[in-house]
Amino acid sequence: MHKALIVDDESWVVESLKDLVDWERHGFEIVGQAYNGADALASMKELKPDVVFTDIRMPEMSGLELIQRGRNLEHPILFVVVSGYAEFAYAQKAISYGAIAYCLKPFDEMEISGVLLKLDKMLAAAKPAPASSLLHFLEEPGEASRLKLLEELERAGFGDWTVDGIVPVVAVGPGDLHAKGPFVRLKTGASKSVYLLRAAEASALEAEWRERFPPGLSGIGIAGAIKDLGEVRTGIDAADALAHQFFVTRDCGVYAAQTFRQEELNRCLADMSEAISGKSGPAIRQAFKGIAELFGSRALSIRHAFQVYNMTVSFLFKLGQTEETLYGYEQLIRSYRDAFDMLAALEALVARNMSPAEPALSIETKNRNFNSILQYVTQHFRQELSLQGLSEQFYMNPSYISQLFRKEVGETLTGYIARLRIQHAQELLNEDDDTIQEIAEKIGYQDYFYFTRLFKKMTGKTPTQYRGERP
Repeated sequence: MHKALIVDDESWVVESLKDLVDWERHGFEIVGQAYNGADALASMKELKPDVVFTDIRMPEMSGLELIQRGRNLEHPILFVVVSGYAEFAYAQKAISYGAIAYCLKPFDEMEISGVLLKLDKMLAAAKPAPASSLLHFLEEPGEASRLKLLEELERAGFGDWTVDGIVPVVAVGPGDLHAKGPFVRLKTGASKSVYLLRAAEASALEAEWRERFPPGLSGIGIAGAIKDLGEVRTGIDAADALAHQFFVTRDCGVYAAQTFRQEELNRCLADMSEAISGKSGPAIRQAFKGIAELFGSRALSIRHAFQVYNMTVSFLFKLGQTEETLYGYEQLIRSYRDAFDMLAALEALVARNMSPAEPALSIETKNRNFNSILQYVTQHFRQELSLQGLSEQFYMNPSYISQLFRKEVGETLTGYIARLRIQHAQELLNEDDDTIQEIAEKIGYQDYFYFTRLFKKMTGKTPTQYRGERP
């Protein structure tokens, strides 16, 4: 997904350009907006967009000056000028300064779409080749892919890495992690990248990142050194969890391996299970208090937040409740500000389900309301959908919606969306030449590894194997 920044001193112009076309469908993500040249330049340094759409006449710094100064930045940027002035001199000067297009206000959807198509082709052509050996090795580990990865490490200049080992690092956020020395990088999501570094460089870079945290990132996770390629995937998973530690600490930062208090959490969850089964309000509150204290002491990770959420929901299942489970860290982060916001929402959920039950709603037959919900989900399955969001949109109890899905469709909302997404992914793998990562993002999954695991679970094949069988 290419990153775009929109710059105009009139906010309505920015909003109209954002809403005019489906940016995501064209392969773009709007990562920021600015209302003057100075702020735009600062955003360009921080967010490192691939494309900047800029007005010409703006306070403090004109669009033409912004292009001049932007082209001196280390990160290459393509510029598109948007202006209300249909004067050849402006267009000529903009092109001479490096703009690749000149669009007039008011915007025309076809014109902007054409510009995005042109930009996508230019950016794709300039994009460095992905670390395909690492990708293949992680998706289908085996001797052949192991040898290819060894070759790639050698080409990158790793030398005899078996002495000190390789360190997996994961960076979360739209910013860039500027690695030095030999490294292999693999982008595994719209805002996530995996790096393999030699242990010596990783140690030096960790000190630099702690002293000056890279802008645009939320978290950097650094796993322990590994000396066996068979441990690469485990190391990446560990670094991934550490990179999301900001969800617990509420602070952007660098997080390395630490000892977590799993046994204490297990005791709290056992107390929680007993308290929910016995419908004891004081005991439930005490269990949540104990878990909150563990998170407050930073003795737990996002893995534990994930565990707390899903186990609490499973305890409610035993009472006949039908809340949806979560399947990835990204779902937690999109749903809650941090671990404490999640705990508050869970405690409120449990409290609601401890209250006297409302009169049961009949779900013997389909109804128009559910047909509307089903049609909406079927049309918008690529978007982020939830029971709570559908509840607010269609004015229906979220538990009732969940019951209807199980009764009328035969599976949960999450399962239904996953099935639609994987079916669409199969179509794209057969028809398009997009990368697997790009296809994952198109269907609504921002994490490459989660998508490939789910695809294999539902089809019996990895996306690469499935694509290899097409005629």
